[in-house]
Amino acid sequence: MSDTETPAQKPEKSAPLFSQANITTGLAVLAVILAAAPYVVPQVQTQLVRNGLMAKPAVLEDAMQKLSADREAEANQSTQAAIAAHHDSIFNDKGDPTLGTGPIKVVEFLDYNCAYCRRGEPVIKAFLAENPDVTLVVKEYPVVHPPESIVLAKYALAAYQNGKYADIHDVLLTDDQNLSDLKAISARAGLDLAKVSADAGSPATAEQIKKTVTLGTNLGISGTPTFIVGDTVVAGADPEKLRAAVDAERKRLKKG
Repeated sequence: MSDTETPAQKPEKSAPLFSQANITTGLAVLAVILAAAPYVVPQVQTQLVRNGLMAKPAVLEDAMQKLSADREAEANQSTQAAIAAHHDSIFNDKGDPTLGTGPIKVVEFLDYNCAYCRRGEPVIKAFLAENPDVTLVVKEYPVVHPPESIVLAKYALAAYQNGKYADIHDVLLTDDQNLSDLKAISARAGLDLAKVSADAGSPATAEQIKKTVTLGTNLGISGTPTFIVGDTVVAGADPEKLRAAVDAERKRLKKG
């Protein structure tokens, strides 16, 4: 071997994986990670969740559908409990006007100033004609435009007390004339304006409306028209949902 040559260097042996030095270093790193865990772990989790949702967005859709279904189920349970608690006030209040004489009661919370109530009137009229075993119980619920709506609700209740509810109900929901012109409305409905006006201003009429508004508030009814059939609430004049609810109530009554 020449003076310039050096022996080939042998590779150094690495320390055993579980040597004391490696264990000490590993514990130190773990301690640092754990100390930062309140910040690092949520960030990692958020990134993992985000990446997962981006890769499979259907997961998010499924989760939203499940959440919606759960909330709807909770709302239905709450509504059914409220209906049970106020059953007589909903279905058996003698102060409420009725249309029809059938054993199945469909309760409608209605405001004559509600565009949806007016738009849905032909649907409800056709529905009643197709289902003669249904009685429509009308809850005068003047919440859309309270000052004007309350006047109309009182007027309708006064017409009911005078045996002319169907006439005034039809005029108020289908006539395009000015609803504030009670004289013209009375003429079109064939009412005695003086008699109906006197009854509309009675304390009993005001109390009936107050009672109905309180009931609607307790039931959580925030819009019109809203229908109640049995323990089912139908928002809006939806003939398919009404038909399904009436069919269910019909079967229930047959079973006794």
